[in-house]
Amino acid sequence: YLETALGDSAEAHAKEMSALKAAHDKHMEATSKHSKDIASAATHHTTVAERLAYVERLMGDSADRHAEELRALKETHSKHSQDLASLPGHMSLLERKLGDLGDRHTKELRALRDDHSKFWEGFEDLRDGRATAEERLQYLERLFSDSADKHTKEMKVLRAAQDKHVGDLDDLKA
Repeated sequence: YLETALGDSAEAHAKEMSALKAAHDKHMEATSKHSKDIASAATHHTTVAERLAYVERLMGDSADRHAEELRALKETHSKHSQDLASLPGHMSLLERKLGDLGDRHTKELRALRDDHSKFWEGFEDLRDGRATAEERLQYLERLFSDSADKHTKEMKVLRAAQDKHVGDLDDLKA
């Protein structure tokens, strides 16, 4: 019995040993491969010091750029603050000018309305007192007729006077 139990146990141990050895070999292969990968990666990657220097350079450039932008923003803010401080003065000047313009336009509008009212009143007076075309024509005919009659009379008087002067001249010559 002992031999059987020990034999079975030895065979089981041998199998386990062989499985352990195979697992160990496999692990060693993986470790070797990882070591090679790490060595390869180390040759392709920069050192920590180089990477830190790069980051510091980026940060320094960025900090310089941010400091310049901050200075420019402060200058712009200062200028805008000054402009804003002068704004009430400008606004009051504009309000005065607009008020003056409004007053002037109001006066001019009143004057135009008054003139328009006067014109309309005069127009209505003319329209109400306007003679018809026939009345106006009769007036013109009367005026010309009176004028023509007057001229005819004056011409007769002038001819008579001229004839008298011609007679007087003939008497003087004789």
